[in-house]
Parts: sequence; structure tokens; C-alpha cells
Amino acid sequence: MTRYRAALAAIAALIVAAVLFTVVHDPTPPATASSTGGEVLPVSQRVLAPDFTGIDGWLNTTPLTLANLRGKVVLIDFWTFSCVNCVRTIPHLKVLYDAYQSRGFVIVGVHSPEFDFEKVPANVAAAVKRLGVTWPVAIDSQMATWNAYQNQYWPAEYLLDQQGRVAYTSFGEGDYPQTDAAVAELLNVHTAPLPSSTPVPNNTTPELYAGSFRMEPLADNEPYGTLGAPQNHPDPGPPQQQDAIQVTGTWTDEGQYLQADGTGHVRLNFVADTVYIVAGTPGTVLPVSVKLDGKAVPAGIAGSALTASAFMVTRQDLFQLLSGVSPGYHLIDLTVPAGFRIYTFTFG
Repeated sequence: MTRYRAALAAIAALIVAAVLFTVVHDPTPPATASSTGGEVLPVSQRVLAPDFTGIDGWLNTTPLTLANLRGKVVLIDFWTFSCVNCVRTIPHLKVLYDAYQSRGFVIVGVHSPEFDFEKVPANVAAAVKRLGVTWPVAIDSQMATWNAYQNQYWPAEYLLDQQGRVAYTSFGEGDYPQTDAAVAELLNVHTAPLPSSTPVPNNTTPELYAGSFRMEPLADNEPYGTLGAPQNHPDPGPPQQQDAIQVTGTWTDEGQYLQADGTGHVRLNFVADTVYIVAGTPGTVLPVSVKLDGKAVPAGIAGSALTASAFMVTRQDLFQLLSGVSPGYHLIDLTVPAGFRIYTFTFG
């Protein structure tokens, strides 16, 4: 969910300092943006980090403050569980946590939500368990700590030295060796062996949002209709437009998402190796069938959520539909029941 890279260390120092004074909330951050250019800031350029504020609850720990953590190197990881960029950082964070925890290193995940369903503490707790996150997690549902840091990105890493000062930052996926080296430098130890990383994709369909709050048009200029009211979307067949979501049948625009009021279709002409959807249900288990280019999805490219070209929506979450798709544009077609909610398509 990030799409920008900045690499000038001098500018980076100013950005880090501005954390203390400015509140910015950009819900569509860039994919990679290295704030400190992969380098640990000199002590003279480090500033004290803001403390955790407005936290709605803690997971895997009793409540923490930065004063409690003085003397440790602390990696503050801003994330949210439906963000694929965030999910893909977790294996790397696990390596760092396991390698350095006994040497005075702590990770604190600050879960700052993009969607309303990510504000529910039970949903966050379930995702933390499902994703195998064992380090402390602060539930930042009101975005108070996010704003205190002037953060704009999912994921975002703020590395604090033993005195609680921001010594290094990295925004978006990637920079794993640099982050490892920064942690090791502050701890004065050798770096840990990292797992192979998923390359940040280029030349793919951009992340696409459903629901009128993002003001992204539906395919072929189909109108959303009145917010909160059912709107019929005729079925003209596959969309002519690329990189835009098509829905058919009756749907209600709920701002953050579209909800089907009966059986309908969600279609998209996309180009990407891997396809994810953020989708949900009002409570019942919803079966969704998936076709690729008018046919059942081949087993070899079925994503982790698919079984026999279908998946069950049991919660509001990120679901992987396809992986290893051949180059070029393809048409994905979901047949969905009443109650199905679509938030975004995202790609890898």
C-alpha cells in the first residue's frame, strides 16, 4: 500500500525531525520510500521519539511506554492486517525479533487501521494470532500514535536507539538488509541471516479501491449511485476498460466498500503476477467462485485462499486469489452472493 521512494539522507533527517511537529494522515502511501537512505543517523541528528498515545489496547504484553523501554533498541512497526505490503514484512521482522530479542531488542507493532473493520480489537487479535506475530502490538484504532509520528505509510519502521531517539527509518517494503544492519549497529552485534524477500512489483495494475470515499471510478464510467442506497449495475459483459473494477447486479455503496444486495459479479482486467482482494461479510459465511479468462482457475496459479476455483469469505480480511499469473492482461471474474463486501484489489 505504498508507492514512493525518497533516498536523500539530508532530507531524511528533516523528515525525522518533523515527526515531532506535524500531523499528516495519507491513507494511500507509496510502496517503498527509504527515509534515512539506509543509514543510521549520527547522534547529533537524532530526535526523541513521541510516546505511544491514544492506544485502545495491547496484545502480547502489558501496556508499554518508551520510558519503560529505555536501554533497549526499539523497532516501531506501523502496520495494518489487510495490507499485503505489511504482511510481507512479517517474516523479516520475525528473523530480527528472534535473533536480537535476547540482546536488548524489542519490536512494537503499532496497528493503525485503514478500514473500520480493522479498528475492532477482536479482529486485530485474531489477525495477530493468525499471522504469527509474537511481539508486542499496540492497537492504535484512533490513529493517535500514527499522527504523533506524522506517519504516512503502511508499513513504516522507526528504529529508536537506547535513549529513545529516532536513529533510522524505512518506509514501505524492502530495505531489509539495511534495517538488519541498523539494528545490529545500534546493538553492536553481527547482523542476522534474513529470509529471501518478495521483490516489490513494477508495471502491475495499481491498488484499486471500491466504494466512493476514494473517488476511484468504476469500470466504463458506471456511477456508484447514492451513498447507502441500492444501485442496479447492468451486466454489459466483461469490461472494456483495464485497471478498473466492474460490478454487476445490485450493490450498495457504503463509502469504504461496496456490498452486494444479491448475486452479482466483480470483474477486473488486470496485469500482475499475484492478485489479492480485501473482502468481507456482514457475518454469514459467503461462497465466492472465481474464473480467470472465462475458465476455472488452474490449480498451479490458485492463491492460498482458493480451493477448486472458489473461496469462502468468513471474515473481513486480505485474501490471496492468484499467484504466478502469466504476463499480460487477464480477466478475473468473481461470482458473489448477497452480503459480499469488496474493499480493494491489490497486487504483487
